[in-house]
Amino acid sequence: MITGVVACLRAPREADEALLSDMRHDVDLQRMLLARARPSGAAGVREWLDRRRLDSSSMLFVIADAQSNEGVGFVQVTDMDTVSGHARLGLALLAPHRGRGFGREALDLAARYLREVFSLRKAVLEVQAGNAGAISTYHAAGYTDVGIHADHFYFDGAFHDVIVMEKRL
Repeated sequence: MITGVVACLRAPREADEALLSDMRHDVDLQRMLLARARPSGAAGVREWLDRRRLDSSSMLFVIADAQSNEGVGFVQVTDMDTVSGHARLGLALLAPHRGRGFGREALDLAARYLREVFSLRKAVLEVQAGNAGAISTYHAAGYTDVGIHADHFYFDGAFHDVIVMEKRL
């Protein structure tokens, strides 16, 4: 467990399957994550978690409230390249927990972990250009805009820009 003041990052537990299933079924949240909702039930969530556990270039942490240990979201690391020293990062929080410091602290904890454990030097992420809350959180955590994928993600009958951001760890 990686513990901060308001948040901690920990391995997913069986008790987190309902939380993760709800998040994967939330169409609006998945759209913000540049993904499609995946109605797959508990078995699908377990398969997703197993894929993360078995893939040496990825990992998934549950973001939990540091006081109650209740899951409030997740951080996913993919495409980790320890030779070149970078990874892709994604963060998702349930709506009631946004704006309370969980996201910012989870980003800091994940960055420290990737730097100290894997000697990574950079984290890269993509965010839908209209997701002002996430963009603000990423900027506050030290991420900078490095590019835009124009008309990159399709939803609600239109294409939307995606901002590429990175942080030196």
